[in-house]
Formats: sequence, C-alpha cells, structure tokens
Amino acid sequence: MNIRHAIGAAVLALGSVAAVPAAASCTDTFSLGSMGPPAAAALFNQFEAAQKFDDCYNFTLNNSADAFGLSLEWDWSYSRGIDLTSVSLSGSGLSITDDTPDGFSFTNLLAGTYQLIISGTVTAGDFERYDGGSVGYVGVLATNRSVAAPVPEPETYAMLALGLAVVGWAAKRAKKNKA
Repeated sequence: MNIRHAIGAAVLALGSVAAVPAAASCTDTFSLGSMGPPAAAALFNQFEAAQKFDDCYNFTLNNSADAFGLSLEWDWSYSRGIDLTSVSLSGSGLSITDDTPDGFSFTNLLAGTYQLIISGTVTAGDFERYDGGSVGYVGVLATNRSVAAPVPEPETYAMLALGLAVVGWAAKRAKKNKA
C-alpha cells in the first residue's frame, strides 16, 4: 500500500465519523438511515398552520455517491399556500444549497453522514372554512454510486516518457543509419 492509499483511507475514515452538523432551526427531524448507495427514501411532511419550516433528513452514505431527488407541494384545502424555497445538503465537510427544490441533485459525495434540509413557508388562509384540509409536500431522495474519472498513476506517466524516449532514440538511430 503506497502513501496515497494510506492518506485516502485516513481521510475517508475521518469523514465517516464526522457528526451531522447541528442545524440551528430544524422544525422536524427525520432519520433516513443508510442510503447505500444505491438507495431511495420518501420525503414527506404535512402542516396545519401557517409557518416557516426547515425539515431535516439525516442519512449516511457507505460509499461515494451522487444524490438526487424531487419534491412536490400539495394543498387540499385550497386556502393555504405552501412554497418550498430551497433544499440544502450539509455534512462531511460540505454545505450546498439548491434553490430549485422541485428537482435537485448533489454529485461526488464521499462516504459519511449528511443532513438534507427542505425549507419553505406555509401561508395563512381561511383555516376554519376548510377544516380538515391539509397542506404539505412529498418527495424522494435517491442515491447511486458516483463514477470517478480514471486518473493515471505517476508510474503511467513515467512509462509514457520512457516509451517516447525509446521511440525518439530509435528514430534518431534510423536516420543516422540512412546517412
């Protein structure tokens, strides 16, 4: 095992033990458990009053992955509005916000613990008239393995340089023999 592999293993080990960053204002917190990859999980919450919300979904990745998903708002009462404003992902040394919550994606995530935060507002309406109506959102979060682009090892570059030197030497010798 060379030094690069040892350093990479240490970084992955430290990243997987890192705790989920504490969100300052999680309205509700849900645990999705291990999200593989690959895996998929449902996102859901329903509201009965006007409020701003930050719903936090905690999950872990056992391997490097890409995460993506979508969310849909619903309002059965037709009197309250819901507006999903952003989806944020934090954990394992990163913090990313996607301002298009209806379709979001986060790429090249390392193994570790993460927190997906869905933020939005529910606006007040005629609550008494439509008693029993609800407003909320439903969505899905899915993960799949990320495919890293192959990067040549330094030994590959050394072999390339050696090969070019041999070809150059052979061309020079052939030119010398012709003359």
